Amino acid sequence: MEELFKRLKNRDDDAFREIIELLSRQLFLIAKTRIKDDSLADDAVQEAFISLYLNLDKIKESSKLKSWITKTVINKCNDIMRKNRIYSFNSNYDTLENCFHDSNEYDNLNRSIDISNAIELLNVEDRTIIVMFYSKDYSLKEIAKILNLNENTVKTKISRIKMKIKKFLEEEK
Repeated sequence: MEELFKRLKNRDDDAFREIIELLSRQLFLIAKTRIKDDSLADDAVQEAFISLYLNLDKIKESSKLKSWITKTVINKCNDIMRKNRIYSFNSNYDTLENCFHDSNEYDNLNRSIDISNAIELLNVEDRTIIVMFYSKDYSLKEIAKILNLNENTVKTKISRIKMKIKKFLEEEK
C-alpha cells in the first residue's frame, strides 16, 4: 500500500485506478448500508473518489488514506440523504395536506417541517452533527472521531445546536 500511495501522490493515473479497484467494493458496501439504494451508493463512492483526487495533498500518510476516504464516503452519503429527503418531501408536497385529516397529525407535520427548516438554517458543521446524532444514531465518540473533534466539544455543540433550534421554533410561533 505504501508504494501505491507514493504513486498516487505523484498523480499516477494507474495508481488511482488501482486504488479505486482496491477500495470501491468496500466503500460501496459502507455507502449501501447507509443509503440502501445502489445508484445513490455508487454516486457517494464516485463523489468520494473525486474528492480524493482533488484533495490528495491533504493526506500525508498512506495509513490515513483508508480512513480519510471512508469518512468522505460517509459524509457524501449524509449529503445525498439530506438532498434526497428534501427532494422527496418537495415532490410529495401537494399531497401532504390530503394525507392528514386529523388536526393533531397535521400539527405534528407542521412541527416536523419547522424543525427541518430550523436544521437547514444551521451551518454545515452543526447540521452534520445534529443529523448524525439524532437521525443516524452515531455516538458522541463516533462523531468526534469522524469530524476530528473532542468528544466533549461534540457534546457541547449538540447542546448549543438544540438551543438554536429551540430559539428558531419559538420565533416561528
